[in-house]
Amino acid sequence: MKDVQHDSWPRQRPRQRPRQRPLELQEGATAQSLVYATLRHALISGYFRPGEEISLRKVASVLETSVTPVREALRRLEGDGGLEAFGGNRVLRVPILTNAELIDIRDIRVNLEGFAATQAIKRIGPAQMRVINNAFNLMHTAAEIGDVDMYLENNWRFHSLIYRAADRPILMSQIKGLWLRVGPLMRIAVAVAVAVAVAAPMHFDQSMASHCAALQSLRNGDPDALQQAIIHDISEAASDLGKALRNGESQT
Repeated sequence: MKDVQHDSWPRQRPRQRPRQRPLELQEGATAQSLVYATLRHALISGYFRPGEEISLRKVASVLETSVTPVREALRRLEGDGGLEAFGGNRVLRVPILTNAELIDIRDIRVNLEGFAATQAIKRIGPAQMRVINNAFNLMHTAAEIGDVDMYLENNWRFHSLIYRAADRPILMSQIKGLWLRVGPLMRIAVAVAVAVAVAAPMHFDQSMASHCAALQSLRNGDPDALQQAIIHDISEAASDLGKALRNGESQT
């Protein structure tokens, strides 16, 4: 794959969120496990926004299933920290992180994801590199056309493909748990960056530069450079997330 140039991203408005699709039945999988996996992935990849209320019946309607598996899935997600009960009616909503929580998550991610990347690099073969390249290319396309959903989906895909190669299930579970908390805030940060003409080039240039560095490190088989690229990406993203968080607090 040729090196991607990203000197100046076009300034287009973010696209509207796509509708969640009905559940696809899988042999041996329960409806509850499928609903849980679908909603968990949606939170991790930034489909939902911080503070967004999750309606039991609406989710059941969209996924074309009964309320029972949805109710159980939402309970599991609440236990995972991906949702929280809010108000006197204890409505489930996506948590709104504090700045202290965001910093805490950033510091943990730097260590866990940096370590996972160094453990993965020697295990990534040509087939895995092709799908990692594909995720990178789709992020690049998303940045060009201002598609927030495509960018967020493939940002998670890019990172998770690298970390999964480490073959450390417990480590990967911990990483997913942290993304479950920050995924919704990533949507706000990226959407603001795309919508605000001045901020968009800076945000995407920084993000894609880190991803370029990570991709080149994978090609070179350089674990130290890969770790630094991942750490830089997390640190820069945390700065943008903090700005989005402060902007949200100032508007409440």
